Amino acid sequence: MFRYLRRFLRIYQGFVVSGAILLFGTVAFAFAVLPGIRATRDLYENLKDIKKEVQALSGKLTFLQSVSEDDIRDRLMIMLSAVPAEKSVPTIFSTVEGFAKQTGVSIAEMSLLSPGSLSTGAATRQSAAEKKIGASTLPFTLNASGTYDEIRAFVGQINKIRRIFDVTSFDISTTSTGDTTVRLSLTVFYQSIEEKVGSIKSPVVALTTKEEEVFMKVSQYPDVSRTFLEAPAADFSGGKRNPFAQ
Repeated sequence: MFRYLRRFLRIYQGFVVSGAILLFGTVAFAFAVLPGIRATRDLYENLKDIKKEVQALSGKLTFLQSVSEDDIRDRLMIMLSAVPAEKSVPTIFSTVEGFAKQTGVSIAEMSLLSPGSLSTGAATRQSAAEKKIGASTLPFTLNASGTYDEIRAFVGQINKIRRIFDVTSFDISTTSTGDTTVRLSLTVFYQSIEEKVGSIKSPVVALTTKEEEVFMKVSQYPDVSRTFLEAPAADFSGGKRNPFAQ
């Protein structure tokens, strides 16, 4: 048997050597070259992703360096005073009372129609209408009284202050003596702030012209809640005061 094997190798020695070299080359290509090619391709793809991330971060850095942190904070506070992140019911009352004080009317009654949890409304599921306008809503009613001009000013300007109110309906009545009362149905807005941070690849873009116009309009609305919250200055003029004096 070995004699036949030696004879076979002697006759086909060239083919055997070529076949062995071909087999070794195939095995080497499969176990060494192909993994190297895959690793090189993966490194190239990773390099492309890193370049994209660097470009995105460079764009964000350039944008952030072009704006002021104080300006961003002030803008955010202005918008949150108009449409807060939570229901912020106390600011509803302070704003209405402040505007009533400014216009001279008297608030007789205020009623929240569906207050739910007064502490927060961030977890409340929005309705289809709320998703369309991009904010959650809280309806309420109020009754106010005053002169005709005072009530007219109150109704005509209440949707141009911070917080932002939307008048859905109103009913005005005037007596023969000139006393005027109004019952208003209003809606106030709030919207939770997005807590998810965008990926590195997501760009940071400046406000559009329309968004800038909206901000400028809202920023010019007076914050009348401060009018109500400001305490009267104490009188330190000195001297005794008669507590029974009129």
